[in-house]
This record gives sequence, C-alpha cells and structure tokens, in this order.
Amino acid sequence: MAATLHLSTLIFATPASVALANQNELKISTKHRSSPSGSSKKYKTMIELKQLHSQITKNGQNHHPLSLTNLISSCTDIGTFESLEYAEKALELFIEDNGIMGTHYMFNSLIRGYSACGLGYKAIVVFRHLMCMGVVPDNFTFPFVLSACTKSAALSEGFQVHGAIVKMGFERDMFVENSLIHFYGECGEIDCMRRVFDKMSGRNVVSWTSLIGGYAKWGCYKEAVSLFFEMVEVGIRPNSVTMVGVISACAKLQDLQLGEQVCACIGELQLKVNALMVNALVEMYMKCGATDKARKIFDECVDKNLVLYNTIMSNYVRQGLAREALAILDEMMQHGPRPDRITMLSAVSACSDLDDVSCGKWCHGYVLRNGLEGWDNVCNAIINMYMKCGKQEMACRVFDRMLNKTRVSWNSLVAGFVRNGDMESAWKIFSVMPDSDLVSWNTMIGALVQESMFKEAIELFRVMQSKGITTDRVTMTGVASACGYLGALDLAKWIHSYIKKKYIHFDMRLGTALVDMFARCGDSRSAMQVFNGMVERDVSAWTAAIGAMAMEGNGTGAIKLFDEMLQQGIKPDGVVFVSLLTALSHGGLVEQAWHFFRSMKDIHDIAPQVVHYGCMVDLLGRAGLLNEALSLINSMQMEPNDVIWGSLLAACRMHKNVDIAAYAAERISKLEPERTGIQVLLSNIYASAGRWDDVAKVRLHLKDKGAHKLPGSSSIEINGKIYEFTTGDESHPEMTHIEPMLKEICCRLRDNGYVPDLTNVLLDVNEKEKEYLLSRHSEKLAMAFALVSTGQGMPIRVAKNLRICSDCHSFAKLVSKLYSREIIVRDNNRFHFFQQGFCSCGDYW
Repeated sequence: MAATLHLSTLIFATPASVALANQNELKISTKHRSSPSGSSKKYKTMIELKQLHSQITKNGQNHHPLSLTNLISSCTDIGTFESLEYAEKALELFIEDNGIMGTHYMFNSLIRGYSACGLGYKAIVVFRHLMCMGVVPDNFTFPFVLSACTKSAALSEGFQVHGAIVKMGFERDMFVENSLIHFYGECGEIDCMRRVFDKMSGRNVVSWTSLIGGYAKWGCYKEAVSLFFEMVEVGIRPNSVTMVGVISACAKLQDLQLGEQVCACIGELQLKVNALMVNALVEMYMKCGATDKARKIFDECVDKNLVLYNTIMSNYVRQGLAREALAILDEMMQHGPRPDRITMLSAVSACSDLDDVSCGKWCHGYVLRNGLEGWDNVCNAIINMYMKCGKQEMACRVFDRMLNKTRVSWNSLVAGFVRNGDMESAWKIFSVMPDSDLVSWNTMIGALVQESMFKEAIELFRVMQSKGITTDRVTMTGVASACGYLGALDLAKWIHSYIKKKYIHFDMRLGTALVDMFARCGDSRSAMQVFNGMVERDVSAWTAAIGAMAMEGNGTGAIKLFDEMLQQGIKPDGVVFVSLLTALSHGGLVEQAWHFFRSMKDIHDIAPQVVHYGCMVDLLGRAGLLNEALSLINSMQMEPNDVIWGSLLAACRMHKNVDIAAYAAERISKLEPERTGIQVLLSNIYASAGRWDDVAKVRLHLKDKGAHKLPGSSSIEINGKIYEFTTGDESHPEMTHIEPMLKEICCRLRDNGYVPDLTNVLLDVNEKEKEYLLSRHSEKLAMAFALVSTGQGMPIRVAKNLRICSDCHSFAKLVSKLYSREIIVRDNNRFHFFQQGFCSCGDYW
C-alpha cells in the first residue's frame, strides 16, 4: 500500500464534489455483514479464518464484496497482528481483481482493528491508502482514524485528518466532533478541544464527557468540575464515565465540599452507581481525608472487585493507617478476590510502616508462591520492608535473587543501610553501583549529614561536580546543612552563588536550609536577605530566621520576627518557641522570656515540653537566678531529664554555687549514671571554688570508670584550608609562628590592663603555671595563628567545640580592639562577635 504518501497531499487532492456524490454509493451498511451461508458464526482462530477464506474462494464468492467484508470483519474481531495483516492482504487482492467498489466498509473495519489493538500507525497507513485510492471516508472512518492518532500520539496526522473532515463536510457530524474533542483532549491541545466543542451545533453526553476528561487529564480539575455543573444545568444527563471523571477531579483537588456537591447529583439525577463509580467515590473520600465515609461506601458495596480493594488499601497506607490496610488484606484473603501485585505493594508497605517483620515475611511468601517476584517494584518494597525492620541479611538475599536490579533496587539497599546507621555497607554498595543516579548521590550526602560527617558530605559533593552529575535542590539542601554545621562562611557564600548560577529550583525547604546555613556561619545579614527573598515561608522558615537572631543574641530581633510571623497568620509550633526562648536566653531578656513561655499554653495551646523548660532553666541560670531555676524544675509537669539538670549545673559553675551544683550532679547521676561529662563539670566547679579534696574524689571516680575529659579544640579556615588547634598542644606544626605572636599579644594586653582570670585553670598548680596553661587555650592559639596568617583588617573566624571561658572572652575583646580585627567565635552554644573591645553578647555568654 502507499504508506509513504502524506495525509496533507491527499486532503487537498480529493475534490469534495466527487467525494460527496459517491458517498452513498460506496457505503456498505453493517446490517449486510453475513457469511456466505447466511450464518453469523464468530471465528476465533486463524485456522478457522483461512478455512472461511478457502470456502469463499471455492464457492466463487471471492469477488463478492459482502463475502470479503465478512472475512475482514472476522479478522478484525480476532484482533491480532497476524489476523489484521491477513485481512490487509485479502483486501489488496480484492482491489486488484475488482477495484474499489464496495471496499468502504472493509477499509473501516481494517482501520478499526489496527486502532483497537494499539497499532495506530498501521491504521493511519491504511487511511492514507484509502484516501489515495479515492475511497471516500464516512462518519465512521474519521472516528476510527482519530482513535488511532490518539493512541499513537500522532498530533500532526490528527491535525491533517481534522482538515479532511472540514474539507469533506463532516465537521457538523456529532460522532466525528466528539472524536475530535477526545483526540485533542488526550493530546493536550486544550484550546483546540474547546474550539471544537464551542462550535458544535448540538452536544450530547459524550461531547461533555470528552471535554471534561480532557481538562481533567491535564490537571485543569477546577475547570472540569465547573463544566460538569454547567452540563447538568443545561439538561444533559451524565453517565457513569462522566461521574468517574468528575469525582476523580475532586479527589485530585482534595476538596471534600466540592466532591459532596458532585455526589449529591448522583441521587438527584437518580444515576445508577456501578463498580467504577464506587471506586472513584472511595478514592475521593480517602484523598479528601473523609476516611469514615470512604469505609462506609466500601462496606456497603456488595460486589467488591480487586480494584476497589486495592484503592482503599493504598489510600490507608498513604494516610499512615497501616493496620487498617492489613485488615483489608485479611478480609480479601477470607472473602474477597485474590490479591495481585498492587495489593502486595500496599501490604508490604504497611508492614514496613508497622515494623512488622512477621507479617512482612508472610507477604514475601505470598509473593513467591504466586509468582509475583518478577515485578521489580514488589521486590524493591520487600527490600525496603526488611531494611526498615532491621533484617539486612534478608533484604540482601532478596536483592541478590533479583534478575533485573534497577536503580531503585540499588537505591533501596543503600537507603536501608543508611537508615540502619550502617554507613560502611552503604558506602560499599554505593561504590559498586553499576549505574548510580542523582537519588543515589543525594541519599549518601544526606546520610553523611545525618551522621555528622559534614566534611565528608562536602567532599562527596565535590566528587559529584567532578563527574558532571547535575545537582538539584535536594543535593543543595544537604550541602547547605553540612556547610552550616562546619561554620565555613566562604563556602556558604559559594554555595548560595552556585544555586543562583545553576538555576536550581529555590523552594521553601532549600530557602530554609540556606537561612539556617548563614545563621550557623554567623552571617545573620545574609541569612535575613535569603529569608526576605523567599516567596513562601512556613513555620520552619520563620524558625530558621529567629534562630539566626538567637545565634547572635539578638532577642529583640527575635521578638520582632515572631510578632511578624503571627501577623501573617502563621501558626507557631513548639520548635519555633525553642528558637525564640534561646534568643531571649542569649540576650538575657528574662521578663520577655517568661511572657512567651506562659503564652505557649495560655494563647497558643501548646503544652511546654522538656526542651522549653530547659531553655528557661538556662535563661534563669545565666541571669544568676539559680533558686528560681530550681523552683521551675520542681514545678515541671513531667520528670526533669539530665539535660535540665545539666543546664542548672552549668549555671552553678558560672555563678560558683557549689551546693546547688552538688545537688544537680547527684540528680543527674541517678538519671544517667554513665554520663561522665557531668562529673567532669562538677570537678571543674569544685576546682573553681578551690575544694581540691572534692576534685580529687570526683576525678578518682572518673578514673575508675575509664573516663577522660574532652579536650578543648578550635578550628579556623584560611585560604580554603582548615587548621585545628587543641588546648595545651605544643606539637602543632605552626607553633614556631604562633609562639612569638602569643608573647606579643600578651605583652600588649598587659600594657592595656589585662589580668588573666586564673579561676579558669582547673588544676591545683601555682599561679605561674596556671597563667601558662591559660595562654594555651585552643581559641587563643587559633587567634594568634590567624593574626600572622591573614592580611590586616581581615575578620578572624574561630569554631570551638566547648563553651568559651571568661578569660578567653576578655582576651578576644582586647585583641579585637588592639589589632583592629573583627573576631567571630562560635562555641558550642552561640556566636560571639568581638569588635573594638566589645562583644555582641554583652558579656552575657
């Protein structure tokens, strides 16, 4: 056949007058379909068809159009590629012997057959041949060929068919117009679809349903529902297909009120509810959160099918109602249809959510017994289930038996190891993946951040770049978090610039991560610039911004942000109050903190948790209100934990209250007997008070436990390289440069009235030795090295693992003044910004 001809050449080559004149002559009505013997026998195999063809030939009826029409129709009914090719060859032979007279219905049958079995491109070829030979299409031909164009996504060919429809005068045929609406709707040509609909002189339920379906398919759900009500208003009675489409649109919108308005039409119009409608109703109510209504419809359905069971199960799992999903599975096993792979996907996911390895094993067994293990997504779900239940060996066994290990399979294994904290195995699998993708890399970066391996996360990101792997917002969210914890401001600025340069989608989560990153790097100005540039801001974003204020001790700024958040209608949660109270604590704003603490319950209906009490205890302790802090602890609605007592103990050290310190340490020892850090802190308090006998007792107790005091360490970034210093470490390779600088600093500081605070040396040694040990604190070593390694006027940034002591705080203030340097110290509690002899904390650290 003339497969190479283009439709456009055929459309404009056929005279319309000839076409219309011969139209009635060439039609063969379907009522004439019959076998030569007059029977209406259905043929099911090619053998039977060939026998029929042989019989037609023997009877000399191979020139009779009705006989061949019956043969081609029978081939079409079987609907295989072999049967349709046989029909096409039979048609070619008929045309060679008899010409085109009487072939009209034969062509229509062939086009319909190819389209029905998904061979749309073949149907289009047959249509081209029909046009080329001068056989005139009718109002049945065009719907068949448009169906073929739809299934093949042949938009260009469909446009040309539309041209032929207009040229040949079929644009007012409702059957043809409905097919055009469906074609354009399926291909996403919404405007074309609407134009065809608007030009129709008359419309039936198929017209409206096709239009509604087109809008719904491409996400125009509100328009689809609106059209439904318009359709009912003009008196067109919807059918079940219409109702399913509209109910599904309401489900996508998750608009329960709208969905119930649609459902009310079912009763008002007395529509018969079939299985498809029941399924759509259950889906809609589930997605709109009306679980009870969905379950009621499900329970009242007397002929539940597999699709309905799968719908309610999958939605139960999606809503976190795993037990209810497994109850549905139990009902299926007793009374319902046999579960399939979709059922088992939901069941395995439910077992995973419940950490129910026993039920998970049963599901795995069912999968194996029923030959469902060949489905990759089922095996991937089983791997995820075993991993989540801590059965890594079982997960690996399923993985090893898979014949087709997809990226998802590998990623499921990696994610499982990460979830279980087995980074070694995760690295091993990740390194041997044959085809890692962005998900794989993002999983590993996220895992490294989760395990506090921040330098490794940044290094892996650099490897990603070297391999040319495109990053996305998930990647950069993890990288920004790692950078924030490292406190590397230069890297933070580069990350922000990189995100802009690569046009990475800037959503609310990434924006929040950047705000938090800059806040942790001590750059609240950049943090607020990012925050103010965010289009959408949820409570997490506001929490990050308030946290930026907390980092620099700006309690007033934190209050202003909190009030602005409330004015914008954002409902606060417990986390934002932690950031707010921390900011007020760092700013020493006791009265304001009490106000917001009480407002949690009184105004916002948020019950204070242990962490909120901890913030208040820390605040009161810093302010020296130790008895008030102790009273608050005793009034707590829950049992105070070791962190609460630890905050009080730290305050006791600051204000040298040995009695309350001993009481707090005793309470902690009962709660966490293995927490040796508390004993170290108590030892330091005794040392500050000069109670060396008590110091000896505590340290002997620690020695018996094999505990060691965590040494103070500080790090500083210079020219992209990070240098680390440890208190009292004389072996540092840069010590030859640091030593003379320290001597110079100490001389200049003494000349300006600096006197070392020897109470920070917690050893029973003479004053000269104390002064020497004090000069070797890690942050002093870092500052001295920065002064000899950076240009004049350059800021100095130090990150310290412990809280800065009072002597180092005074030291940093004077250095900032005498050397005209801005010094930023991030200890394990907050940022200190030293400038011209003053600190941002107002000496309230």
